Amino acid sequence: MKKNILLSVFSNWANLFTTVVLAFIVSPILIKQLGDETYGIWILIISLTSYFTVLDFGVNTAIVRYVSKYTALKNTLKTNEVYSSSFGLFSIIAITVIMFTLIFAYYFKDLFSITTFSQTYLYLVFLIVGIDLAANLVFSVFMGTMKGLQRFLEVNIIVIGCNVLKNIILIALLLNGHSILSMALLQLAINAIKFILQYYVIRSKHPTLKASLTSINKPTIYKLYNYSIYSFAIAIATKILFYTDSVVIGAVLNVSQVTFYTIASMLTQYLEQFIWAIVVVFIPIISAKDATGEKDKSKLYVVGAKYSMLLCTPVIIVLLLNGDRFIALWMGEGYATTSGNVLKVLLVAYLFSLSQLIAHGILKGISKHKALAYILCVEAVINLFLSLYLARDYGIVGVALGTVIPMVIVNLFILPYYTCSVLKIDFFRYFITKQVPPILSFVLFLALFYWLNITIDNYLTLITYSILVAGSYYLYAYFVHLEKVHRDLIYHQARKRLKYV
Repeated sequence: MKKNILLSVFSNWANLFTTVVLAFIVSPILIKQLGDETYGIWILIISLTSYFTVLDFGVNTAIVRYVSKYTALKNTLKTNEVYSSSFGLFSIIAITVIMFTLIFAYYFKDLFSITTFSQTYLYLVFLIVGIDLAANLVFSVFMGTMKGLQRFLEVNIIVIGCNVLKNIILIALLLNGHSILSMALLQLAINAIKFILQYYVIRSKHPTLKASLTSINKPTIYKLYNYSIYSFAIAIATKILFYTDSVVIGAVLNVSQVTFYTIASMLTQYLEQFIWAIVVVFIPIISAKDATGEKDKSKLYVVGAKYSMLLCTPVIIVLLLNGDRFIALWMGEGYATTSGNVLKVLLVAYLFSLSQLIAHGILKGISKHKALAYILCVEAVINLFLSLYLARDYGIVGVALGTVIPMVIVNLFILPYYTCSVLKIDFFRYFITKQVPPILSFVLFLALFYWLNITIDNYLTLITYSILVAGSYYLYAYFVHLEKVHRDLIYHQARKRLKYV
């Protein structure tokens, strides 16, 4: 089990690492070839169509939950019912998405006062992205099923391969003068390849798992709905939290400003994906253990939240102190100040939100995510109104502040308090012993490296600086923050390895 968990986590990290490296290489080419305005238009199309993904009503989280549950119980009939009913439900939703896309694409050009492209061109781009989204909804059943079956290695091998292929072709298209229409068609084609490969893995590894019309039934659909209605609310909240900023900037400020904001938010999202790569592995495991009556979730939350913060702290310190210099090296001096300021604001909230991703995983895994849905919906609404209000006076930094303020409150106090109450943990003791010490250590190291005032002027200096921050912090965390059992485990494993050197 432990070997499988580690393999899944490291394959998720490999996927994320590949994504980050490709983004590092491709993003400057993408922005340079398209220009700030065209790239901003592309981000707006992706952001707006991403809202339609809420129409999955959170069913994908239900697929992971019930496939893992019934597989643990060795109930093939129930697993097939979940698999088949999900396909039936998503097929209907996909038709709805295409209808929405046909209507919304018509008004997109006028809504954002775009003059760069013709109405027909933008309509085609929007429509192709919408069709791709509809296909993703239907065939996301493959992804959800593979995760429920804990086939993370195969999931990541397929995603990495498709991602590399897509970006190689994308660079070739951009350098030959192609624009966002070609990008939309490429995305549709690569996703089709991904779905075919996922289907092959499921059929070859789990031949008893089959989709059929006879396996679709109302009780299963109701069960999926009953679990997923709150996941649906979480999905809506998440879309507002992560995509509304771009829409607010495009509507209130200027389309070209979306590019500056996206550069900063891209870095924070990769940081979040790093932690989520761990959490997502535990969701089906938690569901399986919950189905068989095993109870060890309290310890997982307490230790997981602390370790999540410890893992990300060095990265946040580096980006807070030198994120603007990294952006200058990566994208150019013209983006350093504006995108750098947005990044600094966003990072304050992510220090706390990243530690609570484990709470999302546990609450979903044990079907206690109802309150989580309400909490995130309230956060999303406050985020939207604050961003709209602050954008007029403070520009894109104001939009970032509108995101940060409710995020800090929710992830420092509200969500931990609720999770502790569900898991029967003393919140005050948890906060003082598990939350406050890592925060104080973060402040200590931030002050130390701010005082050192190391100048970053090239990638070699940046890498050396990052190694210095990470190495000193993790060594400190080993003695100060690690649980004794984990400290001893690392010590003994290190001695064991050194014996053979």
